Amino acid sequence: MSADTAALPGPLAEEYTARWSDLTGRWAEQPGTTLGTLGPDGTSSQLAARFLAQQHGLSVELFDTFDEVLAQLVDRKVDFALVPSAYQGLTRFHWHRDLRLQAFFPQATPEYGIAAPAAPGAATGDGPVTVAAMWEVRRIYAEVVPAALRDREVRWVDAASTQHAAEIVAAGGAELAVTNAPGVRLHGLRWVATRPGAEILWTLFGHAEVAELPIPA
Repeated sequence: MSADTAALPGPLAEEYTARWSDLTGRWAEQPGTTLGTLGPDGTSSQLAARFLAQQHGLSVELFDTFDEVLAQLVDRKVDFALVPSAYQGLTRFHWHRDLRLQAFFPQATPEYGIAAPAAPGAATGDGPVTVAAMWEVRRIYAEVVPAALRDREVRWVDAASTQHAAEIVAAGGAELAVTNAPGVRLHGLRWVATRPGAEILWTLFGHAEVAELPIPA
């Protein structure tokens, strides 16, 4: 992983290392362990899951929402759930009585930004502009919006993922999308404005009866 454990306070570095050692050891003993996260292909979650799968021989299953990921984990249809710390509903995983946080790691997302259909003429005029986005990334719009769009009213179109937002725009359901680089490529959009990806914490949840490591005081 990309974390520099030497820079962490001693107890935190020990906890980080111990959790990963325990978890990867279990994965090595059980090839094909299933990891559930948000799809479809191209979401930041899918890319992080693919990285883990390639490193540790995991099987990745993608779902339309994190509600489905949670339900599949609780019902034991998947062995672990990969959830970004930026997800607004993360506390439901933390506080579920049948689940436990197994490990965590930092990893950057792809480039994000505002995208429009490839054909020119999108979001022209001075009236309201429709923007498809997940709730968690709506703030990116205000951060990078060009001056020509800054004073226009935004009418949000809810999207379940970055890829869904791009798909909505490609299908004509919104004028703009807050999406990531894979969404732009997969759906033939063009960038209006961009920002670098963000390094966030990714959390891995499993079932509560799995042996837990003591948390240092």
